[in-house]
Amino acid sequence: MHRSGTSLTASLLQSAGLDIGQRLIEPGHGNVRGFFENRDFLEFHEMVLRSQGLNDGGWTLQENIKVEQQYVEKAKELISKNASSPMWGWKEPRTTLFLDFWSKFLPDANFLLIYRSPWEVVDSLYRRGDKTFINQPDLAVKIWMRYNQNILDFYNKFTERCLLVSAYSVVNRTQDLIEAIKAKFKMNLAAPAPKIYEPSLFCNQVSDTERATLIRFYFPEALTTYQKLNQREDLFSEADKVSWFEKVPTFPDKSTAFQDWLNTRHLELQLKSLRSELEQARYQLKQTQAELAAQSNNANTDRESE
Repeated sequence: MHRSGTSLTASLLQSAGLDIGQRLIEPGHGNVRGFFENRDFLEFHEMVLRSQGLNDGGWTLQENIKVEQQYVEKAKELISKNASSPMWGWKEPRTTLFLDFWSKFLPDANFLLIYRSPWEVVDSLYRRGDKTFINQPDLAVKIWMRYNQNILDFYNKFTERCLLVSAYSVVNRTQDLIEAIKAKFKMNLAAPAPKIYEPSLFCNQVSDTERATLIRFYFPEALTTYQKLNQREDLFSEADKVSWFEKVPTFPDKSTAFQDWLNTRHLELQLKSLRSELEQARYQLKQTQAELAAQSNNANTDRESE
């Protein structure tokens, strides 16, 4: 799923020796250090989604997305183009919608499946300002469920070809991740360069029970999916897999809910005040420009009269 730590993971693997492609998306809003995302596969997925009348951002709940024959041939071309080194792969979140498709055409491929808590993903999408969710914010949770159910289904079907890892293991157990990939996928990876991970760029709110409670109250199936992911995670110890589900309150905390309400209204008030100040500044600017223009005209008139 988008915003699940896949850019960090791809940067680590690239540093460890994996060829992730030449046409990578440049750094930008949401990923100041880079997306480490292969444009070839991004553009392919967008093209297929559009051909089916779906949002090319991958914001869809549809299952079994059809890939027409003309795109099958294009996929084979992409594989041929990118498979130029013995260790190659790509990162692109929409791939999650096409796991079975790529598995068919890459029978020897292995899959590193990354997941992150639903409330952190949703919060990251909101902070990034994705327009799709402005008028339907709960869609972000539904799409998280769609993507991560795809991950679970694929992992259960092809366990021997997959590693299922949380974003927190990527951050906290980087060396264990590299060793697990080397052992299971028989890949000769090196140690990633130090200091690739920048803590300030990865907001970690594992203990944010307020958001987790909101998810549990309105989308209990999302927390069930998250619990299943944690239970199957390949780097977690048995202690890590102990259910925390019961620790999440069933109902949102009353004081927190009213505080959010109050905060929202205060932000609206601040925004209204800022807009008023902006209008006053614009008005003052126009007045100043008019005065300067008048003074300039008077100066020109005085020179002409001399």
